[in-house]
Amino acid sequence: MKKTVHNFPVLFMLLVFAQMIISNYFNFSMFVTLSILPAIVICIPVSVSTLVCMTIGFATGLAVDVMADGVIGLNALALVPVALFRRMFIRIFLGEDIINRNENFSLKKNGIARISLVMICSIVLFFGIYVTAECAGTRPSWFCISKIAASTAVSYIVSLVAVNILTSKDRQ
Repeated sequence: MKKTVHNFPVLFMLLVFAQMIISNYFNFSMFVTLSILPAIVICIPVSVSTLVCMTIGFATGLAVDVMADGVIGLNALALVPVALFRRMFIRIFLGEDIINRNENFSLKKNGIARISLVMICSIVLFFGIYVTAECAGTRPSWFCISKIAASTAVSYIVSLVAVNILTSKDRQ
């Protein structure tokens, strides 16, 4: 039996680089922001502690902010709470066993419906903070709510691809 080697850090960095490209070159409209950062943070192995995950989330968000066209600190601000609530989302929607056994999840093992719940909650949390900080009282509520909804819908579809990349076949 051939054992496959999964190099999570390399895939993580490639997807962060892809997010930088998305942020720089794929501005669809003022109503849609595309981000795969919540998916990347949710897929960090469960064995990584919450504090380390929050640090990784902050560094990742800050790197995207610096290298992409945007407000410095905006992605970092929105990504740290996603890292904070990562274990809670996994525990609620994927089960306590994954946390207790320090095993990782995958689309095939846990199903697209359960992974989708985790992803939608994390993306809504991310964009709720991101859009609130971005608008900061300068835009009407209908604009903020519609931007959160549209950005969540578009980012969810792309995030499923990122989750599939980060949760390899040897973890099923």
